[in-house]
Amino acid sequence: MTWMRPLALGLVAIAAVVTPLGLYDDIVPSKTPQSVAFAYVQDPGPMGYGTPGRSDLGFTRTCGNLLPLQCPGTTVEITYFENATYAEANITNDDYDTRIPRVLADLYQSGLQQQPQSVSSFFDIQARYYTYTFQTGVAHGAKYIAGAFRYLSNMVLNNAVEPVEGLVVDTVTGGIAFRNHSVPQGISLGAEWTEDLLWVEPETACADTNISVEFRIPLGNGFTVLTDLANISLVDNGGFANLVQEYPYVNVTDAQNDPNLEGRAYKAAWLVNVYTMLVMNLTRPNPDAFGYMKSKVGDRHPVNKYQTPGAKLNGIYATNLWQSLLDPEAYISNYTLDDAPNTNYSNPFGLSFMNYSDIATLCSGAGGRDLANLTNVHVECGMIYGAAQRRDGSKSLVLEPETWWTQKVYTCATAMKATVKEVRFRWNTTSLTGNTLKSLTVVNVREKAYADKESMPLWGVETPGYELQDVSQLWGLIAPDLAHSVNLSTIRAPHLYIPGYGGSGILSAAVATKDNLPAHEGLSSVMGGIFQTYSNGDYADYSGGTNMAMYKRWRDYSTSAAAMGTIPNLIWTDLAANMLVGTRSWDSGTGLPPNLQKRDAASASSGETGQPLVPVTIYERQIRYHWPFAVPALLALLLFVVVLLAALLSVLAGKGVPARVRHYLFHLSSGRLLGEIHYPGECDKLAPTNQWLARVGKRPSDLHTYVQHTSGVGAAPSPFLGGQHDHMAGGVPGNEKDNGMNVDTHELRRVATPLSESDAMLGQTRLYAEDGRQRSQAL
Repeated sequence: MTWMRPLALGLVAIAAVVTPLGLYDDIVPSKTPQSVAFAYVQDPGPMGYGTPGRSDLGFTRTCGNLLPLQCPGTTVEITYFENATYAEANITNDDYDTRIPRVLADLYQSGLQQQPQSVSSFFDIQARYYTYTFQTGVAHGAKYIAGAFRYLSNMVLNNAVEPVEGLVVDTVTGGIAFRNHSVPQGISLGAEWTEDLLWVEPETACADTNISVEFRIPLGNGFTVLTDLANISLVDNGGFANLVQEYPYVNVTDAQNDPNLEGRAYKAAWLVNVYTMLVMNLTRPNPDAFGYMKSKVGDRHPVNKYQTPGAKLNGIYATNLWQSLLDPEAYISNYTLDDAPNTNYSNPFGLSFMNYSDIATLCSGAGGRDLANLTNVHVECGMIYGAAQRRDGSKSLVLEPETWWTQKVYTCATAMKATVKEVRFRWNTTSLTGNTLKSLTVVNVREKAYADKESMPLWGVETPGYELQDVSQLWGLIAPDLAHSVNLSTIRAPHLYIPGYGGSGILSAAVATKDNLPAHEGLSSVMGGIFQTYSNGDYADYSGGTNMAMYKRWRDYSTSAAAMGTIPNLIWTDLAANMLVGTRSWDSGTGLPPNLQKRDAASASSGETGQPLVPVTIYERQIRYHWPFAVPALLALLLFVVVLLAALLSVLAGKGVPARVRHYLFHLSSGRLLGEIHYPGECDKLAPTNQWLARVGKRPSDLHTYVQHTSGVGAAPSPFLGGQHDHMAGGVPGNEKDNGMNVDTHELRRVATPLSESDAMLGQTRLYAEDGRQRSQAL
């Protein structure tokens, strides 16, 4: 165990140097939340300076498609006249009230009482851009607000969850949350907090038609035109040859619990394939449906770019024109026939555009003449031709002439759902971000966890008995005690699929919405823009044809039906972020937005005054430690514990009891040993300390060194060996030696200096006088 002592000394020395090096100063979140005042913060980006201020004219709603109808909750009087060729409506006193009745506004945000202040309602969603309009007979000809669309910023490729003016935008999976951004005040090192926010997010399912478009990049005469494709054909990957010869039935009657988007997309793909086969006379309709099948897996059916406009080299092609796979009415010139003579299909069964138009309604599950209720949810359907990829499987981005490329063709169905999620924010101002929205980041977004069905939100949808085309439905969170209100259908669930029908919205900068109900009409307009890749300049080019980075991302998503669903979700998200804005913040209060009261009511309050206090986790400076630097100290501590345990075990075994330790200490004490030599028999070595000090410890003593008489070289004499050795001093009588070596201090001292070999052989020893000079004496 002789190594224990140097090991312990080494560990302690290293620990003394290394251990303090682990200390450092850090900025960490505090353990206890603090209530802090919040205030609005501006977005310095395009979404901020491109968003106009809010108007006090408020929300408006008109009902009726061709002729005006009395909206639910209003008292307008309308008289109608019609005959076989003519119909008109007369509004009494030209006083059609476009305002939302207060009772309905209270109803569709009554559920906010069970939610945190940060959760938005139907009426906290506004159009980012708006315009003014007027109609004869409406509000005595006074102007009112209508939603409009102006494109501000393309966020598709951001691949982040980030705040912009009035929203939190998720371009990872798709979706927007509504929040008028306010942040903590007086925070120097930053803060974090969690809010519940209302989200609206798209949900898309796609089906592979198992038909692909194949083409070759031709080599031009000294140059290559990448829009000119050669040898275009539809390749049967099983979509024709393995077609299921049974009409697909899709249940959409319980759309709030299961919208069955996969079934809708599959049904659309099935109909597209069947109609295309009929045009090319690869099969036949009733009677004797599918009586023959003339295509096999791997067959190539030639087409031209007019018949199949989705054939595209440098991007995707999204469309709601279902005949785009093979347009039976496409114009084919003699030049086209000379270039591709086999593309003039006979279309023996006379299919036209009208046959294909049914696919949109069948996929959507509802049309404008269906009832506005809870189960008819807004589902938009379309086709997407994936980004072209090399037929040989390589991932090259270089569009090389004389190479073959292929595009997969999908049908997709997209719905929207409202939900409440937890969003974790972090506020940290720096010299680069300043006190602007750039200092606000989203840490994470989590789905709300509910213990049981009763703890889930209660959602409500307006069901006034009107057709979908005649009313913009209200929806929102409902208080449980109002669940049985008139014209209301409710469902308790984590989310609500937004009601409506496919094809109801038009997204264009040239056309304003009919009303100012962005939570319905604005969302419908966004849905209308998903499957319109070419915007004519009204919004971004989502095809990837003008953006190589977007093309590459779309190419990665074009490999499967599951991945393809991300593309409509991201397009929807970008359009919705440019279309809508949230107005609720921590200081919004409980008052209703303006223009939501009866005619004789005073203006609704915009909210309580004063800055709200919100609990946040503040960041603060703390002294922290890097634990790897503590390893030497921990090892020293471990060694100490081992020694301590060994001592304890010795005590428990009886070998280390205090009496025995005292016995060894008294016998080994240098003072007691010296006292025993000078004053033998004066006091017992094991006498108590005070007794020993009184009898021996206070007496004078002088230590003399004796050299043992020896003929060897380098003998090691010691004055503490007692009677085992003879001690000699020149000129000292033997009785003095026996009396404990008491000699006068002026006597010569024998110093235990090793003898040289010659001195030893002569029998001499070295003697030293008081002046330090050496004297030799024969032994």
